Amino acid sequence: MDREEFETYLNANSRVVAIFRSHALAYQHSKNLQRATGKRWSKTAVASVVDKMIGQFIDNVYDKIKTSIKESKFQPYDNWVSFIETNEVLDNLEDVASEMEFAD
Repeated sequence: MDREEFETYLNANSRVVAIFRSHALAYQHSKNLQRATGKRWSKTAVASVVDKMIGQFIDNVYDKIKTSIKESKFQPYDNWVSFIETNEVLDNLEDVASEMEFAD
């Protein structure tokens, strides 16, 4: 499974990205309100930073899982799905994302 397939799988089978986005957006809005009025970012800029945070989160999760999976040349996608389901990765990620707090 490549990184794009992994992100698609996450979005289709889990709420982890939505949960992470919600926490990241709240964090970035809070940070933005602390800026001087003239220095505050637009909604587009905040959304862009949140999208980058999500990308980094998915990259980190993908890289960590990738080291634990022994891919078959004939069924690499199935190996990933099997590992994710067997180890309850999605449930664990949702729990982690729900409890996640950001700090400066």
